[in-house]
Amino acid sequence: MNNKYEDSEDKGGKWLTTFNDMVTLLLTFMVLVLSLSKLDVAKVKEASYSLSSACGFLQSGELLDIKVFTPFVKPLSGVAITDRMVKRELSDRINEIGEMNAVVVEEGVSAILRDTLLFETGSAEIKAKNLQVIKALCSILKETDCQIRVEGHTDDIPISNNQFSSNWELSTARAVNVVKYFISEGGILPERLSAAGYADSKPLFPNVSDHNRELNRRVEVILTLKNEHQTSNFE
Repeated sequence: MNNKYEDSEDKGGKWLTTFNDMVTLLLTFMVLVLSLSKLDVAKVKEASYSLSSACGFLQSGELLDIKVFTPFVKPLSGVAITDRMVKRELSDRINEIGEMNAVVVEEGVSAILRDTLLFETGSAEIKAKNLQVIKALCSILKETDCQIRVEGHTDDIPISNNQFSSNWELSTARAVNVVKYFISEGGILPERLSAAGYADSKPLFPNVSDHNRELNRRVEVILTLKNEHQTSNFE
């Protein structure tokens, strides 16, 4: 009696299709697991070689160059996380003072003070009535070892008075006077400080309205972390 499977087209080989599907799924699962874990490259290559040999994918004596999958997202290092926490803590402390807006930026923290808080229109002399705000800022700055850059900014309306012939002179004088106050009254070391005036060359918003111009008239205090391994001294 002839075997009833003799004339079948697959000659009993349907199981091979199922087996190949299973191997494909296993390899896909391994790639997924590897992408989510910390890799030991040597062990991964050894395991892949053994699996490939067992499945008959390699000829005797043939070597297989395994390309280990690298995760798409690089995890943050402990140092990066610590630096971010220090910046956030510093900006929160400054915002608690009020009257200014501190935000985390790439180089550290930027504290923005409206020009009306510190100066009269067209003047670079710091108002005496708001000294408590800048004194509170000095207290925080003394607790850090950040480099401090003070920037003066104006709107696009030209100025010409007996003291300043342009917004460049005005913005620079304002930044310099804030630096002088930090040194004389705040007790901050001069080597930590620098001053710059940008006039209307770096607006926060387009100078198309009185409101935007008011926001662009400002003094920015940029705090740069001294090094990426700095730790917080705040309580």
